[in-house]
Amino acid sequence: MKQLPKIYIAFPSFFFLLIFAFACGQGQQSRQIQNLTTFAKLYGYVRFFHPSDEAAELDWDRFAVYGVEAVENATDAEDLRQRLEELFLPVAPTLKLYTSTDGKPEFNLTHITPDDTSAYKTIAWQHVGVGFDNNNNIYRSVRINRPDEHQTIEQTFGTTGETIDAKKYRGKAFVLSARLKIEEGPGNGHLWARADIGQRTGFFDNMDDRPVEAGEDWATYEVKGKIDEDADRLVFGIFLSGKGKLLADDLLLRIKEDNGWTTVHSNPFGKNMARELKELTRVQTGYQFNISAPESDGNTYLLISDTPPLVEKAIVDPLFSRHAQPGEYIDKQIGSGLSCILPLALYGTEEATFPKSDEASLKSLREKLRAIRVSSLNGKNRYTRLADLVIIWNVFQHFYPYFDVVDVAWDEEFRKALSATYADKTDYDFLKTLQKFTAPLKDGHVYVSAFASKEEAFLPPIEWEWIENKLVITHVMDDSIPLSAGDIVTSVNGEDPADYFKKVHSYISAATQGYLEYRARTASLMGSEESSLEIEAETAAGAEIKVRLVRNLLRSDYGSALPKKEVSREIAPGIFYLNLDAATNEDIEKLSPKLEKAKGIICDLRGYPKSQPDYISHLLHEQDTSSMWMRIPQIIYPDQENITGYRTLGWNMSPQQPHLDAEIVFITDGRAISYAESYLSFIEHYSLATIVGQSTAGTNGNINPFVLPGGFRISWTGMKVLKHDGSRLHGVGITPDVYVEKTIAGVREGRDEFLEKAIGILTR
Repeated sequence: MKQLPKIYIAFPSFFFLLIFAFACGQGQQSRQIQNLTTFAKLYGYVRFFHPSDEAAELDWDRFAVYGVEAVENATDAEDLRQRLEELFLPVAPTLKLYTSTDGKPEFNLTHITPDDTSAYKTIAWQHVGVGFDNNNNIYRSVRINRPDEHQTIEQTFGTTGETIDAKKYRGKAFVLSARLKIEEGPGNGHLWARADIGQRTGFFDNMDDRPVEAGEDWATYEVKGKIDEDADRLVFGIFLSGKGKLLADDLLLRIKEDNGWTTVHSNPFGKNMARELKELTRVQTGYQFNISAPESDGNTYLLISDTPPLVEKAIVDPLFSRHAQPGEYIDKQIGSGLSCILPLALYGTEEATFPKSDEASLKSLREKLRAIRVSSLNGKNRYTRLADLVIIWNVFQHFYPYFDVVDVAWDEEFRKALSATYADKTDYDFLKTLQKFTAPLKDGHVYVSAFASKEEAFLPPIEWEWIENKLVITHVMDDSIPLSAGDIVTSVNGEDPADYFKKVHSYISAATQGYLEYRARTASLMGSEESSLEIEAETAAGAEIKVRLVRNLLRSDYGSALPKKEVSREIAPGIFYLNLDAATNEDIEKLSPKLEKAKGIICDLRGYPKSQPDYISHLLHEQDTSSMWMRIPQIIYPDQENITGYRTLGWNMSPQQPHLDAEIVFITDGRAISYAESYLSFIEHYSLATIVGQSTAGTNGNINPFVLPGGFRISWTGMKVLKHDGSRLHGVGITPDVYVEKTIAGVREGRDEFLEKAIGILTR
């Protein structure tokens, strides 16, 4: 009994220590997140708006990775300032950081002005949208009076490629092997093999999870797999990722036949194979391919090495008339008690911007960035993840055109994503963090994908949809599954379907409810291969059943397993159905003589048109004069302040003969996005048809995708698109004249209630 007080006293002490440790951990992460948000703001200002040559030539992806690690554990504002200055002054020597206690420093134009400006021109950034070195001529970013850096042609990998006919090897196991060695880094080496099934991909492995790194001796590496049952070709080879030198020898492809392993391809890279080498490789700017001279052992090897990128030196014309002038600068609070002063325009000669940075500091920074191994840039690396979030936040902060109509606390979402990614461990974990981070942007063009993640690549052979506030099976692709169209799902993995879908919705960016529900139909089913969903359902007869659904269909196979879309048919005398989601230009041209004589035409646009928009011209009665509905912002200041104007675009369509005099009905719903909405906007604005169905996706405009360190890709809408009358489209969509809802009874009876409504309008 005398021991009890000691135990009683010790327990709260230990409990207190746990609470104290937890609080300290929370406090440390809070400081880290504050440091990272401060770094992020300065990163965006310097990368996208400071026009120095040093900044323009920097590898900003690697700098983000290097920078987040450098600032993460700064202890206070002064420590953080010193770290930021060490990072940014080599590329922005005119940058000034200060705290409120320092007193605001004055911006002195003479400090950035050469004594004699006669040989100098103004250098400043102009953005039409934002350019990402992807040769996209719609979105551009240039520095005036400088060569267009976005004409730089630089590949990120140099690869060999060989092909065999896979038809006679379908379903058979294979092994691709080669001896590899990285002679010089920081890049790494890979074998790769891919099975092609028509236009889609079957088996694929490129050793992304196990690359050949510098410092390792010669070794034999393998890619093992099974050729798909319907594969047409097997394509394979060797590649160097990043910069360096890769040696390769003894490339072998073996396939398992009934009587054992058979070598079907062998390449020892002999010294007399100059012609074969030319056939083996295609022209790849930035890399060269050679057969080495015989080594001391008499062997020769394939050598893949990087070469300096080719840069177009021509001075580009300004993208628009306005630009920042010398003397213009930003004075911004960047967090952690710090503010920055940064010029937006500099003087420059053909050789350099003024003033030049410290060469030793710049050289040291570049060497540190080059030392970052390509293989370390993945979702398992915390600093890759943090850097990716920094880049994403800045792209949208400065260039996303819909913050005026989308209610999102973007700074807060950034902090939440930073906090969440500290718990991430894998590429897939981080993929989900990125999806959740971008979902509140409510942009139907936002898709986040990861090259290395295969966790969401498979689906079970069913379709389902929310109808009458119930989750309803709408199609079953496997007769062995005891489900039928119209069965009502009452439980998904033990959860109420509404709760299950609420979580799914949190990872989807969509501007309208209709498009959110459409995306969720497949997103809710996706998972890793052979994983399962346990569902409970109620049949039309009232019976309750439990079914285990196995995810065994690739996304591409899933689409192929759905019922084929009919292109056209005469559904009643003089009334024709035309499915614009399936009809090509040739299909429409062949049908044209019948459409000219038709009394009524139903155009189905519950998806994405497969043809050019010329069909609209045959419905128009007047010249299209709406030439400003697509608008790309012209940006010279950060944070989308004082946007200088817009580059405006339209389709400028004219009426064409023969004119279709039939009564027209268009069917649409929440699946119709982007090009489909451009199409329908003409129908709506010029009153060319009755629109039946549901509101469209409310997301239009060319996408502007970018790739992040670690192989993550994000697409998004880079321009603002309005309706032809200047009113809002984003988040609204094209609204129908006649609204239609599906019913459970209609699904069970196999009826298309949207089409029935359209027919009813034409036959009333």
